[in-house]
Amino acid sequence: MQKKLYISYLATIILALGIAGVLIWSETSDYLYKNSEDRYLVQAQMVADIFTMTGFQSDQDYETFVDKYGNKYNCRITIIDKDGNVIADSTTDEKLENHKSREEVKSALNGKSASVTRYSNTMKQEYSYSAVPVNTADFSGVIRISLPFSSIKSLTDKLEGTLELTVFLCLLLAMVAAAVFTGFLTKPINEVAKAAERISNGDYNIKIYTRDKSVVGKLAASFNTMAGNLKTTIASLTHRNAELEAMLSSMEAGVVAIDDSSDVLFFNKSFEKINHAKKSIAVGQSLYSIFRNAAIFDAVDEVKETKTSVMKEGTVSGPSLRYIRVTGTPLGLDGEKSFGVLLIIEDITQLKKLENMRRDFVSNVTHELKTPLTSIRGFIDTLKNGAIKEEAVANRFLDIIDIEAERLFTLIQDILLLQEIESKREFEKLPYDINECVKAVIELLEPKLKENLKIVFEPEPYLKPFYCNPDRMKQLFINLLDNAIKYTEEGIITISLKEEDGNLVLGVKDTGIGIEKEYLPRIFERFYRVDRGRSRKQGGTGLGLSIVKHIVELYGGNIQVNSTLGMGTEFVIALPYESGKKN
Repeated sequence: MQKKLYISYLATIILALGIAGVLIWSETSDYLYKNSEDRYLVQAQMVADIFTMTGFQSDQDYETFVDKYGNKYNCRITIIDKDGNVIADSTTDEKLENHKSREEVKSALNGKSASVTRYSNTMKQEYSYSAVPVNTADFSGVIRISLPFSSIKSLTDKLEGTLELTVFLCLLLAMVAAAVFTGFLTKPINEVAKAAERISNGDYNIKIYTRDKSVVGKLAASFNTMAGNLKTTIASLTHRNAELEAMLSSMEAGVVAIDDSSDVLFFNKSFEKINHAKKSIAVGQSLYSIFRNAAIFDAVDEVKETKTSVMKEGTVSGPSLRYIRVTGTPLGLDGEKSFGVLLIIEDITQLKKLENMRRDFVSNVTHELKTPLTSIRGFIDTLKNGAIKEEAVANRFLDIIDIEAERLFTLIQDILLLQEIESKREFEKLPYDINECVKAVIELLEPKLKENLKIVFEPEPYLKPFYCNPDRMKQLFINLLDNAIKYTEEGIITISLKEEDGNLVLGVKDTGIGIEKEYLPRIFERFYRVDRGRSRKQGGTGLGLSIVKHIVELYGGNIQVNSTLGMGTEFVIALPYESGKKN
C-alpha cells in the first residue's frame, strides 16, 4: 500500500511541478520576448528622433549615420525610403532587395510603428525588427533597427536551466517528503494489515499501539476491540466445539448430519464403526456413496417430507448381521427453514438379542414349569378320583409329586441364583482355599457317582488363596461336576487346579458322551440342552452351565470347552487373581 500511495503522491507532485514549470516558462518567455520587442521599438524611436535632427547632404551621410549609431547601440540600423528601397544598412554595403513588402516596413510606411520577429536570410539567424516612420524635409521613409535574439536566447536558456534545476530540486525534495509522509501515514495501516494477517493465522493476542488520533488511529482502536472480541468469540466457539466433539466422540451411537443435498456436514467415529467403511469418510461426501441402507434412506426421505422427527429400524450386513435404529431429525433453528437432517444411528443388535433371550427365557421357563405342574396336577386329580384309597398307588404318586415339586423348587432356585449372579453384586469376598472347596464339592456329590465312575483330584500344594464368595465357587464346581457325573456312565472325572500367569486355572475333564462341535457355541445358553430327553430324565434344569458362565464373568475370567463326541468333555476356566481382590 505504501508503494502505491508513494507513487500516487509522486505522480501528483510531478504533474503539478510539470504544469507549474510549463506555465512559468511560457509566461516568462512571453514576457521577455514582449518586453524586448517594446524596448527595441523605443530604441528605434530614439534613433528616428536623432535621424530627424541630423542633416544629410549625400547618401554617404546615411551610411555614416547607420554605422555610427549601429555601433553605438549595438544594433543593426536600416534606412528605407517610402518606396521600400534600402538607402543604408549598418551591417552590409551590398545592395539589398526592396523591403516594401516586409510587415514592419509596411506598417511603418502607413504611419504606425511595429515590431516583428522573424528569421533573417541575410544574417542567417532570428531577428527582432522594429520599424518607425520618419518624415523630414529631405526624407520620407522608415528607420528600422534589428537586434538578434541571441541575447534573449541566452537569457531564456539560463532561465530554462534555472527552472529545470529548481524543478529537479523540488522533485527530489518532494520524493523525500512523499516517502516520509507516506511512511508516517501508512505505518499504522501496515500494522493493521500485519495484525490482520496474524489473526488469519490464529494469533488473537495481537494489539496495535499508535498515537495517531486521526481516522487511522480510530481504525487501530476499533481493530484492537475487534481482535479482543474475536478472541473471546473464538475461545468460546472452540470450547463449545471441543465439548460437542467430546460428546459426539463418547456417544456409542453413530451421529451424522447432512444438508439438503444429502452431503455430509459432520460425523463421529461411531458412525464409521457402524458403517464399517473401507474408505475414509470426508465432509462434503454424499451419504448415498457411504451408506447403502433402506432404513437410513427412508428416514432421510420422511424427515425431508414431513419436517418432523422419524424413527426407523433395519439391519446392516457385514461380518455379522446387525440391527440398527435410525432416528432422523430436521436440522434448523425454531421458526426457521431446516437446512438438512441429523441422523442418530444406534446399534441395537445386543438389545435385539436380549429381547430374543427374554422371549426365549419366558418361553423356556413357561415350558419347564408347565411340564412338572401338569404332572403334579394329573397325579393330584388321579388321587382325588379314588387312587388315594389304594395306599401303595397313593404313596407312589405322592413320591412322583414330591420329585416334581423338588424339580420345580430347584428350577426356581437356579433362576433366582442366575438373577443374583447377573446383578454382579458380591457382598462377601474372602481369601478361599480352592483345594478345600473342591474337596467339599466332591464329598457332596459322591453319593451320585455310578459304580464304574470315579473322581480323581490331587490338591495343588501351596496354591494361593483366591478372593471370592465361597458359595459362588462351590456353585461353579457343583454344576460342572454334576454335569460330568450325569453324562459319564463310566470312566474318570479329573479335576485340576494350578496357578499360571497370575490366573487361577481350573480344569474339569470327563470321559463321557461328549458334545458335537456344532452344539458347543450354545451350551451356555439358558435352558439349552444337547439331549433334552436325557437331561430332563436326569433332573437337570438347563441352567447349570449358564450359571457357571456368569460366575466366571463375575470374576473377570474366561472359559474354554474342548469336547470329542464319545470320548468326553473338558472345561478349562481361568480366573485372574487381581479381579478377585476388587470390590
